[in-house]
Amino acid sequence: MHNRKTASIVVQLKSFQPAALPFIMQSMMNDLNDLKKRLQEVYSETTVDHVLNPRNTEPISTPDGFGEIQSGHNESLKIWLRVRNNVILDSAFWTNGCAATVACGSMTTELVRDKTVNEALAITAEEIANALVDLPEGNFHCAELAAGALRLALKDCLAMQQQPWKKLYRK
Repeated sequence: MHNRKTASIVVQLKSFQPAALPFIMQSMMNDLNDLKKRLQEVYSETTVDHVLNPRNTEPISTPDGFGEIQSGHNESLKIWLRVRNNVILDSAFWTNGCAATVACGSMTTELVRDKTVNEALAITAEEIANALVDLPEGNFHCAELAAGALRLALKDCLAMQQQPWKKLYRK
């Protein structure tokens, strides 16, 4: 059985004209260009790049460290870490936050790569904000959120090193 929404989608698909695809794609490109212009009015080119092309967004299965934090703004940020011989080989993030939170999460995953766990523990919100080049002061809480999630992931990693059998029970 189809509900109204499904029926509407079926009708739209049946009436889809392949010849309209170039116009649809052009409209999407125009929207993306408009978004980029608006972001460039507020953020550095580095930040805009991390917003539009976030790095390391695929969760790591059976991570060696995982941290999740939620802000008072109802934004959450998750960080996964893959560690071998005390060196972070892979990292990933996910957020439901704003553009600045996406940029901070993305930059954090870049900053920790190839660092030891102890070196990564020294990464601060200031370092994340500085790496994004002039993150607006009003968005500093986003860097704090990323730094907090990273600290939780690193603490989890250290706990897993002490009790490695617990990794087997992760979801």
